[in-house]
Amino acid sequence: MNTTPPARDDDPWVAFGRIGGGVLVYGIAGFLLDRWLGTTFIVGIGIVVGAALGIYTVMSSQRIQ
Repeated sequence: MNTTPPARDDDPWVAFGRIGGGVLVYGIAGFLLDRWLGTTFIVGIGIVVGAALGIYTVMSSQRIQ
């Protein structure tokens, strides 16, 4: 029986963490910029950019087989 754990890049929780972390970090940064500048739209931009960067890191870490 093969008892080796799957590669880290194959774990779906890693992908979830990267995307969720991007949304969280850039969403908070956008929220803080909104508070500082007195605007209301930067938090949305931060969330979208964070999700896009999270997806990019997931896609770029996949090995070509």
